Amino acid sequence: MATLADSFLQDLEDLEEERDPEDDAMARKKGKGKKQGGVLGGADDDSDDDIPDAIAVFEMGEKSGSSSVSEMLKNDEFQKLMDEVRERKDEQPALELGKQLSEEDTEYPLITRCNSLVREIDDEMLNIHRFVRDIYSKKFPELESIVVSPLDYLQVVQRIGNTKDLTTIDFSDILPNTAVMAITVTASMTAGSTLPRQELEKMMVACDEAFLLNDCKRDVLLYLESRMSGLAPNLSALLGAALAAKLITAAGGLLNLARMPAQNIMLVGSMKKALLGMATSSYHTQGIVMFSDLILSTPMEFRNRAVKLVSGKCGLAARVDSFHESPLGQVGTQLREKILQSLSKAQEPPPAKQKKTLPPPEDKPRSKRGGKRHRRIKEKYGQTEFKKLVNRVKFGEAPEDNIYTEDWGLGIPFFEGKPVAIKGQKVSKEKQLQQHIKAQKRQRSAAAAGNESGLSSSLAFTPVQGIELANPNAARKAPDVGEKYFSTSAGFVNLATPMRI
Repeated sequence: MATLADSFLQDLEDLEEERDPEDDAMARKKGKGKKQGGVLGGADDDSDDDIPDAIAVFEMGEKSGSSSVSEMLKNDEFQKLMDEVRERKDEQPALELGKQLSEEDTEYPLITRCNSLVREIDDEMLNIHRFVRDIYSKKFPELESIVVSPLDYLQVVQRIGNTKDLTTIDFSDILPNTAVMAITVTASMTAGSTLPRQELEKMMVACDEAFLLNDCKRDVLLYLESRMSGLAPNLSALLGAALAAKLITAAGGLLNLARMPAQNIMLVGSMKKALLGMATSSYHTQGIVMFSDLILSTPMEFRNRAVKLVSGKCGLAARVDSFHESPLGQVGTQLREKILQSLSKAQEPPPAKQKKTLPPPEDKPRSKRGGKRHRRIKEKYGQTEFKKLVNRVKFGEAPEDNIYTEDWGLGIPFFEGKPVAIKGQKVSKEKQLQQHIKAQKRQRSAAAAGNESGLSSSLAFTPVQGIELANPNAARKAPDVGEKYFSTSAGFVNLATPMRI
């Protein structure tokens, strides 16, 4: 009895037998046509096609017996274009003074073709990098996270090969010391296996082809650099011919660069740069503009400002060049001077604080407050007449001693050696009135206290006991009840209020 798995396998075999062999042939031809066309040969390529698997391509190459990985190097059109570029690389353009390259010149189509060719070479190098990475991940899978740049990755892979001890290999001319240390430590702990000889040879051939494509790219950039003075003189005066050629090719042409805003220009041609050690992030993005001498010569704390300035001025210079104005590059030179002036001004230290002198005092008498309240305070806390006389003691003569003031170190105040009577302090009328009222109250209270003599005392002198304590009021008779009204000395008391007639 057949199982469920056997029935599924039988269904798959039936589907394969029903498939038409002519359809397979057409599919192979279609795939072959797309592969031969690529970026250079075919005009009907679809940008949404899936990227072919590197292992499948490698196996097909093994079966066909072809040792080359790059299809661009096999293309005849690419070879003819590179020959023409190498011939004209050292030639100088025959331009009249004060003129730029225009669309009517015979060399202009070659320049525009080279702008797009640089991007096609970069894409082909990325495909080779993926191919080598997929193969070498069996040996050293952690390498791609340490070395991010495709060209550096291929150089490191070519040097390592199947070597196990990486301490014997020198990477100092390719990578920084931090990356070399990371590769050495990671390689000692990796779980990869040694590659077979055929895969290793195929990978080495792919690395050589990538280096050859990189040489072709350098020749194209040198050719564009020699034509920058005629194509974009202002941008060349601002950034330099080499950097201007790279920026224009990365942007896809001068017109595309002129249409870009400044925030996009600073990211043109950006590449991931690995940051190891104490870096806060793993990668850092750098555009082509970052390699300008204007930015590299600026201190780190002002580089963000420099990048924004250079990106904005690059857009202005590209627009001037696209309209074929200022063919001698005067605008680019002026923009460069403005950037240098702005950066130098930003780096100046703040001005030192100047010490301001105090304003001259005004000799005008100030307005003084008056009024009753102010006069009272002045009288209370003002200088007394006695103090004034003490301060006016004649110099050089000792004052007369006074038993009351000798502890204070003061004597009797005098003027010109003669004692002077101290004048009483002036008393206000209100104080005088208050003092008079207080004196009257004291007199009334004293009169109400009784008619006793001030010489009366509670001590009595007797011949028996001598001094005796006695109460002088004890012998006084207490008044009887009703004495106030019925005594012989009492007068008439009128209780009723007299009536007014």
